[in-house]
Amino acid sequence: MKVHFRRNGVLHVYFIDVVVEHRCGHRKAYAVKDTAKSAKEDDTWAKLELICEQDTAGVADDFRLVTFEGLDPAAVENASLITRCGAEQDSEAWEAVRATLPNLPGTVTSAAIGQASGYGVRGMRAAFALIPAGLLRNPPGERLHMDTPLTNGSSLIGANHAA
Repeated sequence: MKVHFRRNGVLHVYFIDVVVEHRCGHRKAYAVKDTAKSAKEDDTWAKLELICEQDTAGVADDFRLVTFEGLDPAAVENASLITRCGAEQDSEAWEAVRATLPNLPGTVTSAAIGQASGYGVRGMRAAFALIPAGLLRNPPGERLHMDTPLTNGSSLIGANHAA
């Protein structure tokens, strides 16, 4: 996203790498650099502070700097997959998976979810799309695929743990 800011009276252009809008409407803008050293050399943090102070267009409520140094490659790949699956907006498969999850065990794969929901690959992709909703959790540091064991939080809802 292209933004403008002034430094010492001179108009500058900066390209924000990622803007995330949360369900509550709060927007965060991220500048992504390969290393902290390159961010320092580029004076990225100072630029972000100026952009934040001068943001009259309402680009974001918060501006942040991240580097690849602190990112887990599996987490980045998983986020990409989850985003792609969510962008499909397959509400029919999502609802089928939501209805199926309480009947499945506490640990389940997306392949099993797809099969149990009757939606096959669409059900698998719906399972990935529903991870941010908290119904399913993926193991940290492990890339998502059809046989990744997912923690099914829905299987615990309504279970009698006192018995």
